[in-house]
Amino acid sequence: MEQKPKQIQVVELVRTLFEYIHGNMGLLKFSVDSLQPDNGHGTDSDKWKVVCSFYKTLGSSQPTMYEVDVDLKTKTVSMKAIKGEVANEPEEKKVFRMVESNAP
Repeated sequence: MEQKPKQIQVVELVRTLFEYIHGNMGLLKFSVDSLQPDNGHGTDSDKWKVVCSFYKTLGSSQPTMYEVDVDLKTKTVSMKAIKGEVANEPEEKKVFRMVESNAP
């Protein structure tokens, strides 16, 4: 079985995390605005910087933009809202580690 390109793996991992947090209805018009390798290995990199945006709810007036760091080796995703529906105070980066599970 052929493995997906790393760019696709990164986007799928980020989208899966946001769907888990906000639900799939709270992830309207998900868009990847920037996707760049972060450790000098080009498209074979295991670390990526992503800027993405989406409307959190049907009532959102503008998309919320996030800055996301992804490590494919450890399945670690750290994210921070940088524009849109964010609090007035700067948000700390939140770090998540994705773990595969066979549970129903």
